[in-house]
Amino acid sequence: MYIQFFSNLMKANQEDKIKRLKSKKKPLSDDSIYEIDELGFVYNGTKRLSMSYRCGRWYVQLRTSDGKNHMVDSSKLVRQVFEDSELELSRNFILNELGARAVEDFPRYAVTDYGAVYCIDPPKRGSKAGQRYLLRDKLHNDKRYVTLYHADGRRRTRQVDHLVRDAWGY
Repeated sequence: MYIQFFSNLMKANQEDKIKRLKSKKKPLSDDSIYEIDELGFVYNGTKRLSMSYRCGRWYVQLRTSDGKNHMVDSSKLVRQVFEDSELELSRNFILNELGARAVEDFPRYAVTDYGAVYCIDPPKRGSKAGQRYLLRDKLHNDKRYVTLYHADGRRRTRQVDHLVRDAWGY
């Protein structure tokens, strides 16, 4: 029984090595010393960098040319390097194509006529840093609420129906 378990384990390790050898590597940028393969493993030359699993994602630590270390999500790196263009919301798309209007007291946010609230001015820190995104709403007494932030960092919870009424008049 133990022999069969270890033989299966060795086969799995060999298959994993074969996949890694067959996968294509590309440099992260033109002047980067790091390469990434299609599976998300990052290499410095021939050495594979160690990765850590945090909050449901795999991260790798990279050092920039100025000597600072940064933890980077490897799946985002794979999408940036191997896909031509990553789907990203732009301010123009949210305001013009989706027809959203800015929320009066919170200029960082826009609301559509059907109640979708978007952050159009990306935050500087946090998990959504540098990204425009759709806010998650919370249900309380069968009413939808979102949490909005002022420019100075104050947090306020607002009912989505009130945001739509103020922006759209209904």
